[in-house]
Order: sequence, then structure tokens, then C-alpha cells
Amino acid sequence: MSQLARIPNNSTPQKERESTLQETKPRFRWWHSALLVLTSLCVTLVLLECVYRVFLAVAPKPVTWSDRPARYYKPEASKTLQDYAYAIPKPEGTFRIAVIGDSFTFAPYMQFDDAFPKRLERMLNLNKESKKVEVMNYGVPGFSTSHEVISARQATKEGADLILLQITLNDPQLKPYRPTGLVGQHQFGNYEQDTSFLRHWKSLQFVLERLHNSQTHRRYQSYYFDLFKDGSKTRKSFEQSLGRFAKLQKNRNIPVVAVVFPLFGVPLDDHYPFHSIHQIVNNALDSLEIPALDLFSIYQGIPLSRIQVIPGADFHPNEIGHRMAAEEIYSWLISNNHIPQALSINEEFQSRTDIRPLDSLRIKQ
Repeated sequence: MSQLARIPNNSTPQKERESTLQETKPRFRWWHSALLVLTSLCVTLVLLECVYRVFLAVAPKPVTWSDRPARYYKPEASKTLQDYAYAIPKPEGTFRIAVIGDSFTFAPYMQFDDAFPKRLERMLNLNKESKKVEVMNYGVPGFSTSHEVISARQATKEGADLILLQITLNDPQLKPYRPTGLVGQHQFGNYEQDTSFLRHWKSLQFVLERLHNSQTHRRYQSYYFDLFKDGSKTRKSFEQSLGRFAKLQKNRNIPVVAVVFPLFGVPLDDHYPFHSIHQIVNNALDSLEIPALDLFSIYQGIPLSRIQVIPGADFHPNEIGHRMAAEEIYSWLISNNHIPQALSINEEFQSRTDIRPLDSLRIKQ
């Protein structure tokens, strides 16, 4: 036996020990890394929460206020909150306009006589010698165009000389009932804060609110596009209802005109997303020979906070929006001979900063 063969072979146990160490090392590193990452994440979240709370503490507190009426009034003789109680049948020598519409006509959170039908009525009664004009508000919150056909028929029985159909882009909605008040406001509402123990996690609530607002914005847009999708039941119902207005105009010999409001839930600027829907509506009205006025242009560029009735919470137009609508509707009705020219306001001025009616500021007729 050689000398080399007599040397004991101790290499195998040594290799096994090295192999075992190599196997345990990665496992140890994995758990170590996971614990390190988890600890770092917790520390980061705590730091972010602290920074956010410091920011909340030093940031100016938002001023909460409301310019909505403390109470709402109605004429004692009226049975509804829509309007005055008008005489039926219509008195002689009276020109009566029936405004048929939804909540944009009714004007929630406003006094009834600040709604655009009443503004228009005041403007048309400024001349001393003209016949009396009544602009009756048939607006019902939640109504779709399918419901408004019934209101229009009622208006013709009550002596309407002109039917003014107010259109909002949610008018194709299908409802198995006749609403009398606001519906569906919650689906585009503000974020409702978590009521669990997580409500104390302020930075998380901030992130969740941002996510909610982003989702709401997308849902708000897709909702209206779905209503006017080609071949949809909602669009078909809307177009059929407009057809009934055209038939009513022909059969009862009472002119029908339409006014299309933009949506006040998105900025009214160059990126306004609903122009294609306005085009669909205007094309449908044009095909039925119903003259239409689109009001988008008069609101374009105005901050929403100036014309929303409750900024950020309710997207209906406020008193400013209604006044602007009334003035534009008046000019359009007169310039297109949809109402007697004798109702055109005789005295108009370019400014009102002096009590004296200066001839230099008079608008020539």
C-alpha cells in the first residue's frame, strides 16, 4: 500500500458542511431582506403621515360658506314650487311661453323667480305698450324627454303660444316612473371618508379621495357617452320623444323651439369632452325641423365655481348661469322671429353705472 493511500480522507465531511452553510445562507438573506423592506416601508409611511399632518397644521384652513337661501318661498296660490299660479284658460291679450324641461329649468337650490324662465318673463314685460307675456316653468327635476312630452301636451291645453324645450345631456335616461325631485346625485358625489379606524390615517384618506375623484371623472364622462351610444335604447327613446314634440308642433300648430345646455360638471373650455353629443342632439333637432340654440359658447371659459349652484357639489347652474341663459334665449328668440317683434325690448343700454339713462350708451334698435 502506498503512502498516499494511507492518508485518511476527511474531504467529504468538509464539503457537506460547506454545502449546508451555502443552503442556509440564502434563506437567511431572504428573511433578512424581507424584514428590512417591511421595516423601511413602515418607517416611510409613518414619516409621510407625519409630514402630511404637519402640512395640514400649517396650511390655511378652507373657509366654509354657503350663498344658498336660508329658506325658499312660493306664491301662496301656487300648488307647486315651480312657478306662480297662472290663470287657466289664458287671459286675452297674453302671449304665453311654456318652458318644458328638467332640473335645469326647475333650478334647485334657487328661488323660483331666479330661474331662467322667470328672468325671461321679466325681460319680455319691460315695454309699456306690449301685450303681457307669461313664461311658465314646467321644469321637473329628474324628468327625461319622454316625460316632458306629457308636460308639453298639458301646456298646449293651458294656452301655450310657444313651447321652449330645454335639453340636458342626461335627457335620454330611461326611468320606470315619473320623478318629482332630484335623482342620481350620489353617483358623481364627493368622497365619503372611511368611518373605520383607518379614518385616522390622514395621508391614506387623501390618496383614496384622489382616486375617487379620478374614477368619478371617468365615470361621469362614460355615463353620458353611453346614453347616446349608437343603437342604444336610451338614444332611441330620446329621438322618439323628440319626434313626438315635432308631431305635437304639427298637429296643434304650436311652434316648438329647443335650448341645449352644456354640462357644468367639467370645465367649459377647449377640452370640453361632450361636443360630439351636442352635435348628435342638434342634428336630431334639425332633422325634425325644431330650431335649436346651443348655449355652450356663452359659458365657455368661465370658471365652474362662478356658475355652479353649489361649487364642487351640485353641477346645476346658479343665478349667474340662469341670467346668462335668459339673456341669450331672449336675443335668439327675437332675432329669429320665434316671438312677436313687438316684444323686443325698446330701451337697452351698454352700461349701468349711472342713474341717468345716457343716450350715448343706448343700444340702437
